Amino acid sequence: MRYSITGATVEMVKNAGGNNIKEARSMGIIFATLTPEQADKLRSLGCQLNQVGEVKAATMPPIVSPPIPVAAAPVYSPEQVLEIVGLDDLRSLMTPALYGDGFNLAIIDSGIRETHEKISGRVVYSKNYTSDPMRDGLDHGTGVCSVALVVAPLCNILNLKVLNDKGEGTEEDVVLAIADCIDLHDTEPNIAPSVINLSLGAPDDGNPDDMLRVACQAAIEKGIWVVASAGNSGPGTQTITNPACERYVVAIGSTKYIPDNNSFVISDWSSRGPTMEGFIKPDMVIFGEDIVMASSASDTATIAKSGTSFAAPFISGCGILYQEGWVRAPIQYPYPVWDSYPELIELPAIDTLIDRYFGEVSVKPQGTVSGKDTVYGWGLPLGELVSQALRVRPASDFSGVMDTIAPLLTIGMVGMMMGAMAKALQ
Repeated sequence: MRYSITGATVEMVKNAGGNNIKEARSMGIIFATLTPEQADKLRSLGCQLNQVGEVKAATMPPIVSPPIPVAAAPVYSPEQVLEIVGLDDLRSLMTPALYGDGFNLAIIDSGIRETHEKISGRVVYSKNYTSDPMRDGLDHGTGVCSVALVVAPLCNILNLKVLNDKGEGTEEDVVLAIADCIDLHDTEPNIAPSVINLSLGAPDDGNPDDMLRVACQAAIEKGIWVVASAGNSGPGTQTITNPACERYVVAIGSTKYIPDNNSFVISDWSSRGPTMEGFIKPDMVIFGEDIVMASSASDTATIAKSGTSFAAPFISGCGILYQEGWVRAPIQYPYPVWDSYPELIELPAIDTLIDRYFGEVSVKPQGTVSGKDTVYGWGLPLGELVSQALRVRPASDFSGVMDTIAPLLTIGMVGMMMGAMAKALQ
């Protein structure tokens, strides 16, 4: 039986008789095949063991069912989604415009058709963790990647295949892929990811020491933002999947656009919170129904799909733009304030963004409860709110300077901090 082991060394596992040993060194997790007797021996030494479970692509409700796709019609392109919510104008807030150039996004999924016309030239690193060929036989990761590239078309992609052609994978493979993302920051920083997209999940059992959650925690502590699909197991409560259930993994739900009144409603199948531990999730929602995206069927093929799998990469792409804007602002706008307040150049932690600023630029349908809830989270990011927060006043004093700088710093991930940041720094 396959186990994840913590509180042990590779040597201890070898001495216990473990086979096929793999180590996620950055998070202190070892994977091995053990007999019940060997597992008991390690437990007697104080080690913690958990059986390795499965993960699946978030394209079918519920997650544990066979791969029955959510019904979709070819209604909206990703470009139209950005236009509807007004996020397409954000990239032009800087000159040159924000396109994610020089930043890296890890797509941990079913593989990507790297030669597709909407993706070609963007993949800089590939690794296969499954026993299937390095391809997108599920026709899932290709679409996820193409959505993210509409938002951040010049970012680089890491293609990490952890799901087989049936859309199934193991928690072990996802953990190892996340560990590789962390290791790249030390070994190959030029391709290390700033954001990880996880359009996949496993059931939430409420265990904060679950290996997927520990892996995501380790990535977040390294400064890598993790965005995950909330799951397609709605409308029941407590259906947020793992690792979207982890507190500071950005959990993304799906909404349906209602053109008659220019509004939206939660997708019936989009997973709801709270989590098994009581966290209010999802964190945010965006359109995830009837989206036309790249298909792995050929280098020019497209397909219409629905699911939180395809809502998540919109926000992952925005996360790339956010970080690009943050890095470029002090260079492009070299106000003297940077010399006096160098800490302002540091990228805010994702927990600060989720807890303090997501609500500043998100909207919810009329009649829903205010604040963050277990259906819409903070709501849907709206470009108009970002624009309102970008009012620039004369920089006659320090507070005026910060009113000018703060918005420039915070463009990108749907301007989560825009107005609130300027207020907080006055």
